[in-house]
Amino acid sequence: MGEDILEDCKENLKKLIGKKILDVEFKFYDDECWRIHLDTEDGKFVMTFCKSWTCPIVEYRGKK
Repeated sequence: MGEDILEDCKENLKKLIGKKILDVEFKFYDDECWRIHLDTEDGKFVMTFCKSWTCPIVEYRGKK
């Protein structure tokens, strides 16, 4: 695995540092992918994982 890919993975996960997690929801989409929904004081974060991906994608969805 290249250093660039590892750095991208690290940067995606750094979005969660310092966030207080208030609730967690876990959803399967199929046998290959799943999502973890994290409700924080600063809004909702969604981590998407797929077996074929090198690292998860972290999305910030904002406050409700």
